[in-house]
Amino acid sequence: MVSAELTIANEQGIHLGPANKIANAADRFDCHIHFKTEYMDVNAKSIINLVSGTFRKGDVILCVCDGPDEEKALAHMTKILTGNLE
Repeated sequence: MVSAELTIANEQGIHLGPANKIANAADRFDCHIHFKTEYMDVNAKSIINLVSGTFRKGDVILCVCDGPDEEKALAHMTKILTGNLE
């Protein structure tokens, strides 16, 4: 299992469009990917879970990847979440 604290950089946070991009990217990996905060644990492969997380610009999340390709998944999630998702 690997993890990293990441800050949401997208100006509009994670709404439906970015959630779709994140879930599609996460689905390509063979590991579990979760975004955790003090109050929730969200499956990054689920658009509904991502949207329900109401993540806003500047929110800090813990991205946890667990499985065979966890290192690659974490690197990719870091690139996506710290960039512009629009």
